[in-house]
Amino acid sequence: MTVFSLSALAVATAGLMAAVWPVRASAAADSVPASAVTPANAAYAQGAYDVSSVRFTSGGVELAGLLYQPAATGRARPGVVLLGPFGFVKEQAPMQYATRLARDGYATLIFDPRYSGESGGQPRRLESPKAKIEDVKAALDFLQAQPHVDKNRLAALGICQGSSEMLAVAAQDPRVKVLATVSGQYIYPHNIDGFFSQSGMTREQRMARGQAALENFRKTGAVDYTEVVSLTDKSVGLPWKPIHDWYQPWTTERWMKPSRWENRYATMSDAEVWRFNVDDYAVKVKAPTLIVHGEMSDGNVEAAQHVFDLLPVKDKQLIIVPGVFHTRFYDDPAVIDPAAAQVSQWFARHLR
Repeated sequence: MTVFSLSALAVATAGLMAAVWPVRASAAADSVPASAVTPANAAYAQGAYDVSSVRFTSGGVELAGLLYQPAATGRARPGVVLLGPFGFVKEQAPMQYATRLARDGYATLIFDPRYSGESGGQPRRLESPKAKIEDVKAALDFLQAQPHVDKNRLAALGICQGSSEMLAVAAQDPRVKVLATVSGQYIYPHNIDGFFSQSGMTREQRMARGQAALENFRKTGAVDYTEVVSLTDKSVGLPWKPIHDWYQPWTTERWMKPSRWENRYATMSDAEVWRFNVDDYAVKVKAPTLIVHGEMSDGNVEAAQHVFDLLPVKDKQLIIVPGVFHTRFYDDPAVIDPAAAQVSQWFARHLR
């Protein structure tokens, strides 16, 4: 296990990718407001990457995505598929990492999973690890078919709950040559029991609630919904104030009107999500794996260490960032920039 302070992580990773793939400079970086300058949006101002809206299908459902491609032409680029937290849409944490990876020369695909955001599928806002795993495989299909992507150099990045699901993808799909997880929510019984032990409904109660909602849906077609976050209701999907405080702005006009993120999920999701066990997949991962985790990310150091120890691969690394809370990996440039650079370096090392 490697322990990095934020300053040490930033120093260790600063400029690492500049020598790996060139970027195109076509506009002044100072065209971006000073208050908004990060390496990622400065790179966009310099024309380092292009963004296009894309569509592809998974399980017969049309998915909406954004493809970030390095602007420099030439040899085929390595590709990366991202997956985000519980109930995410692509404009949240995945976009933060996609911009940074594109800056570093990766063709990077983010997308709304089926049932969410701009993607199709019914019922809306169903959380299904199985469906997300299938969606990632479809995203890999799409990415490797792109003319400027090297189909033999594909990587996967999971953020929060996406970490558990990306471990499952890597265990099943040999196209994933290298894997990274950031601030993972690692779904295994002991860890999830700890989350919910002092927060209203237990994991077992949530699974029972989800099963009842699923049976009702099968009988009547009616979809029951539960809020994702709340300050007062401990039965919601993520019943913790710091998580509420991060998600709440996404319910306002600050992030589009209406926001593509909805503060609800299909209650039947609980029947599947909390039965998922990442342990079943971690023990089968063959791809080199990097785990970046905050000291106060979900499950603390224990959860990240648990998954790391299960990985059978010798080529693996665990980085713990002291004093950093889970959601700072979602949108805090001071945390994301060094973490994304570490991921970028890990991918470059294994996709040469």
